[in-house]
Amino acid sequence: MFRVRALIGAFIAGGAVVLLGLYVALRTAPGVIMADDMVDAMVVVADAPLSRFPRGSVVYVKSSVGPVLLEKLQPKYPSLKLMSYSARPEDNGCTADSSSLAIIPCERDDFVKLEVLSSPTRGTMLVAVGTSTRFGQSLLLKLLGRWRVIVDRSYVV
Repeated sequence: MFRVRALIGAFIAGGAVVLLGLYVALRTAPGVIMADDMVDAMVVVADAPLSRFPRGSVVYVKSSVGPVLLEKLQPKYPSLKLMSYSARPEDNGCTADSSSLAIIPCERDDFVKLEVLSSPTRGTMLVAVGTSTRFGQSLLLKLLGRWRVIVDRSYVV
């Protein structure tokens, strides 16, 4: 009788472990990336590049969420005129001949590009950011309802 009870107990415990593992896997699995989360994460990542522009600058912002991001960023940066990247005038770049090497960036330094690359697990987001002089990626963690940068890797172009 004891063996039967032990086998039944082991079976129930094994089933509980499987269900618990399935629950944890489903809770941490990537889900649908919501637009609100994307915008909030991009606002956090945009802080560093936007804070370096002088007052009164016109800054063009490129992102997949478009005007929603501009609406969130404009109150945070009232001294900047933020516009959609599609409104940016054409950039003529550098005029280089065969004997010269461009040692400075050839693009106007008036834009920020932001893109959500992935959401590896629930509550995390990988965002790419670029300007005419830098590019990089930031890994964010949603902690206590706010996005926080936990890893930031950026490189000078």
